[in-house]
Parts: sequence; C-alpha cells; structure tokens
Amino acid sequence: MSAEKVITMPVREIADVKVILATWYKFLQDQADKLNAEEFSRSLKTPIILNLETDELELLFTGSGELLQGFKDFILTTT
Repeated sequence: MSAEKVITMPVREIADVKVILATWYKFLQDQADKLNAEEFSRSLKTPIILNLETDELELLFTGSGELLQGFKDFILTTT
C-alpha cells in the first residue's frame, strides 16, 4: 500500500459540495478496477470540515498520490 495523501478543496456553497462529491464518486467508480477493496472503501469517506474563520467548507479527499493526481487530471479534463 502506498502512503496515504490528502488534498483539500475549499467550498462556499452547499450546492457546490454536491457537485464536487458527485464528481469524486464518479471518478472512484471509473477507478474501481484499479483499486483494492480497502483503498476504494477508504476513499469513499470524504470528511467535510467547516472553517468558522472563513465561513467555508473544506472537503478532504484521501488516497494514494497517484489516485489524487488522477482526480486532479479528471477534473481538469471534464471542466
């Protein structure tokens, strides 16, 4: 197992959270055959933190560096 990494994404609107999470879950579905069951299940858990100072939500995406880089690339190609 490779080292677990975390990326964060600040979000201001709840509607944006729904879209971003749907994108993450779609990406994970597409990657399901490349992930073992444990990594897939850990990646499905996406903590959301409320930053009271900035009034923003922060989504925490976890996974291997390769998985997270793939997600970044996926977002850039679908926008």
